[in-house]
Amino acid sequence: MGGSAGVGVLLVASIESTVYGVIALGLLAAFTAVSMTLLSTGLGAGLTRLPLVRLAPALGTVSLAFGVWYALGALSLAPCYF
Repeated sequence: MGGSAGVGVLLVASIESTVYGVIALGLLAAFTAVSMTLLSTGLGAGLTRLPLVRLAPALGTVSLAFGVWYALGALSLAPCYF
């Protein structure tokens, strides 16, 4: 759910009724997925336009490099600044 676990915990903790808490948590999960889908679709559609289509491989490479660096930082094998 993309980092919305904290929001889900606060949501459930603030609702006194168990039934309403489960309904609210279900709605939060469903609409989190919907919003992530819409955002990904919009970004993907934007990257397929002709001026930006050359940018996609560069963004993928930068993203992969960041992921590798972040994983190595988590394993204390590379400097991690945050």
